[in-house]
Amino acid sequence: MRSAPIIALTVLLGVGCASRPQQTTVPRQVRAQTAEARIAFAAALARMKADECDRAVTSFDRVVETFPASRYVSASLYNAGLCLQRLERWQESTERYERLLRLRPGSADTKHTRFQLAFLYVETHRFDDALETTDLLLGHTGLTSDERSEVMARRAEAWLGRGDLDAAATEAREALLYYRTRSEEERIRDPFFVASANYTLAETVRLKSESIVIPQAKVEAQREVLERRAGLLLEAQRTYFDTIRMTDAYWASAAGYRIGSMYDAFWDAIMMAPAPPPKRTMTVEELAIYTEEYRLRLAELAQPLIRHAIRFWELTLRMVQRTGVRSEWNGRIEGDLERARARLRKFAGLGNEASVAVARNPKRLPQSD
Repeated sequence: MRSAPIIALTVLLGVGCASRPQQTTVPRQVRAQTAEARIAFAAALARMKADECDRAVTSFDRVVETFPASRYVSASLYNAGLCLQRLERWQESTERYERLLRLRPGSADTKHTRFQLAFLYVETHRFDDALETTDLLLGHTGLTSDERSEVMARRAEAWLGRGDLDAAATEAREALLYYRTRSEEERIRDPFFVASANYTLAETVRLKSESIVIPQAKVEAQREVLERRAGLLLEAQRTYFDTIRMTDAYWASAAGYRIGSMYDAFWDAIMMAPAPPPKRTMTVEELAIYTEEYRLRLAELAQPLIRHAIRFWELTLRMVQRTGVRSEWNGRIEGDLERARARLRKFAGLGNEASVAVARNPKRLPQSD
């Protein structure tokens, strides 16, 4: 997931002053150390800009350790954190940001540091820390509309990670309402975090759907449960479609993947559902035949779910190829798509057996009357 890095450069630019500065006497040793710190920081920054992140982190760390009283400490820790994020070394990146807040709590980098920590806390499943950090961010004055949208989306993610689906849905809806009620001057220009909030909302519905377990009961009771789960599936699908319409390629691919995975999971739930108890007492051999016949009938009825999953995954892959976006969803789609195709081929091979089961009574499941 994307974060919004900003390289800390201001310490290199100096500070403008409208009036003539007072003359002060600075000890030669202090002036020398300041110059050395400035040179060391500039060298580290050059390595960072050249995408030499491993070397840049070492250089930034050296600035912090060698010149602990210098004004370059905050920027060095922040930029080291950014470099480590690029390398996906989440824990080390988090340590740099947390150290910055401890050593320089009033730094100009504080706000952006908290934005990075909010991302990292969600990424590393430190959801309580993410909620605490986003609370602090919401207390910042002067947040832009895009920044506030990001904070609200992160909060929704954090609640989802904690497993509180209702709180996550509430936060996500508030983020979407905030997006829809901005004036032209305040409009949110980047749809990334708006799409993220919409995706989180869809996730809450999907997870509620998939938490519904098909009981060992009569067909009528099972059908009622299946219809309830299917209703939530369709609601989640509509919300994922809303995410796709927001035209952010990353979240569109995530939503497309999830739509396919919902149908795939629904297939699994149906195929693993316990067979309803037969109407009459059966021998062990008869019960085995009854159960197998029931499974074959379910396979015949549920095959469209696999086809839906394949269709949505194929459409999502084409969209990804068209946009050129690469993300973790690509590999998941490709792997699950091949598995679903193999599953469909397998059940196509059982077509004759399923047809026989259906032909015995095409309007009901075996022993379901």
